[in-house]
Amino acid sequence: MQSQDVVDLVSELATEGNGEPVTEATRLLDIGFDSIACAELAVAAEERYGLDIADDAVGAVATVGELAAILERAEPLRLGTGGIPDGLGRFQQFSKTAMGGLMRWWFDLEVEGAERMPASGPVVMGMNHESVLDIPAAVVASPRPVTFMAKQELFRRPAAARFFHELGGFSVDRGVFDLRAVEIASAVLARGEVLGMYPEGTRKPGVLQPFLLGAAWLAARTGAPLLPVAIRGTEAAMPPDRRLPARVPVRVTFAPPIPVEPVDDAPTRRKEAVRLTAELRGEIEGMLTIGR
Repeated sequence: MQSQDVVDLVSELATEGNGEPVTEATRLLDIGFDSIACAELAVAAEERYGLDIADDAVGAVATVGELAAILERAEPLRLGTGGIPDGLGRFQQFSKTAMGGLMRWWFDLEVEGAERMPASGPVVMGMNHESVLDIPAAVVASPRPVTFMAKQELFRRPAAARFFHELGGFSVDRGVFDLRAVEIASAVLARGEVLGMYPEGTRKPGVLQPFLLGAAWLAARTGAPLLPVAIRGTEAAMPPDRRLPARVPVRVTFAPPIPVEPVDDAPTRRKEAVRLTAELRGEIEGMLTIGR
């Protein structure tokens, strides 16, 4: 892949600019080249040029020229790459059976609308994020197995990393363009499974933060429906400074899925992701407001 090809692609995917042409010296941040643009670049590199850049150090680049250098040495895409890590979620069903009754008793866990989960096919399950309890609460509440994209910080300690991995979680580095996480998420949906995501990206108990575009973008790319899910009570049960959960009622509510049509064109896909993100957040905010 030549440098000019990369310059042209970046120009196509950039969301901001001052009217100046994009060159190899252009800083990516100056033209609004964000994580969605980087994901679109990876898609284009794979579909147009047969290249796999998910394992390269894309997150560390600052300029178009540095990005071009990575793509110039990218390896051809190999069949079987980009799959789901071994053992991911292998003990989820066992854990759900073992801890489900305990969670339902301790937290008086109430699940509403679980029948709204599509019985089969890929689903992007978007949830608000209040506590580390959100993942086990969603596992117990969901009628189908869920593979979660979770922040890298949860995987820093070996014991925690193993727990979340075997429960069905894989890490995403929110500080860089984490293309491997996008690739795993895409593989989960390609297998017709449920992908769980927390679009807030971070949490502030009691406050619904702005949503990032990633969940809606993945839905728009694959045509998987978006399933809004509201979680209440986990912030009181397990605040950041508490080691053992308090006995506080927890509620998990499922809204009707938002239908999504796959979008092939990158600029149109971003616009659709913006629209879907607003709809997803509105549904979750509405359920949280009603539940107060």
